[in-house]
Amino acid sequence: MGLRSLPFVMLLASLVGACALTDPVDNRYDMIGRSLAKARNEAIFLNLVRASHDYPLAFTAISQVTPSMTNTSTLALPSFLLGPQFKGALPTSSAERDVVFGNTTASESTAISSNFNVATQETSAFYLGFLKPIDLQTLDYFIRQGYSRELLYWLFADSVEVTAYGHTVGMRYDPPNDYGCDPQALKQLCFADFITVATGAGLTVEELTLESASSAGKAGGAASGKDSSSDSGGKSGATIFAHFCFDPVLGAQAQKRMDARHIEIVKAFNLKLAGPICGSPSWNPVAEAKKPQADTMNFSVGPYKFKISPRSAYGVFEFLGTLIKMQRDHPQQLPTAFIPQNRIDEITQLPQLYTIADDQNIITIVPGYTPDCFSHTWFIDGDYCVPESATNTKRIFSLLAQLIAIETAASDLSITPIVRVIQ
Repeated sequence: MGLRSLPFVMLLASLVGACALTDPVDNRYDMIGRSLAKARNEAIFLNLVRASHDYPLAFTAISQVTPSMTNTSTLALPSFLLGPQFKGALPTSSAERDVVFGNTTASESTAISSNFNVATQETSAFYLGFLKPIDLQTLDYFIRQGYSRELLYWLFADSVEVTAYGHTVGMRYDPPNDYGCDPQALKQLCFADFITVATGAGLTVEELTLESASSAGKAGGAASGKDSSSDSGGKSGATIFAHFCFDPVLGAQAQKRMDARHIEIVKAFNLKLAGPICGSPSWNPVAEAKKPQADTMNFSVGPYKFKISPRSAYGVFEFLGTLIKMQRDHPQQLPTAFIPQNRIDEITQLPQLYTIADDQNIITIVPGYTPDCFSHTWFIDGDYCVPESATNTKRIFSLLAQLIAIETAASDLSITPIVRVIQ
């Protein structure tokens, strides 16, 4: 009996040891984090493809993920014989065996599940923010994070109006209907040229934070812009002002990355023109704030007055959808879309970024699916893929996720060149 009971003792020890194991968290946490990131990218990608087909956009959010794992182990004594067999009794199924193991002797079951809640974002608060034009403070957020100013101006500028000597010219990039060219524009520059000029001239956003007298007194008289909401029952004592200005250092850095032809465009337009310089003491934001504010971004450079109409977060999706449609369908230029004869081949191509070395395309989408896809989705006409080499597209995915989070908060910001935020 001693030798025959040894396997049973070993089995019992192994089962008891298995029950002492704990479920590791790190692998499951990593898996869920990666899965959520992939789902977010694919949701953004699908909406971009929807926009390229003129389909309505749809937004949902995963509000909660609850992973669970249940492990059940059971252990019981096996069937075994006691004493001799009675006279006249029928033979048992365990004849010549002292111990019988069955499926109820030892068992183990594991159940793993991930429950998540999906909530639609089709609410009034969502669309109030999603359709709101992007303001200067939001633009400054992205500039400070290292996003290319050239890329941001392409994404956020819907149209540009230039007024000089009583004459106004407007440009809007909406291919194939309009490539942003006007025969009456200065030197027949197109919308893409003004993006180049703005980048090469160092156009950026400057912010100034002023603290109210009551808040400054609470902070010891220091106008540090410190958030004093905890001392004032949720009310802020700081005001943030923002305006467009030109930074010569940023302009010089951008021109170092441009080719000679685009540097000449920048110099020909801005070389002898005076504009608002960043850090100039002549900027009086308090006085500007007292004037009626428009819903556009306005600034002046010498005799030229610029008025930029910004896009909303929804407009950014629609613009990128247009670029995907151009890349996929290659539509022909409409006769009404004026383009200088010597620049037709250049202007009708997808816009390029001349200050980014690793990827000059704003967005890159290819048909099909390969293992080399950063993100993949499918629609009515097949599969779509973002290649791993499309660095700007990956940056845009990150930007869109951040933009949705910023712009869909129900806030009451003034969409003006003078932005006032109560902190």
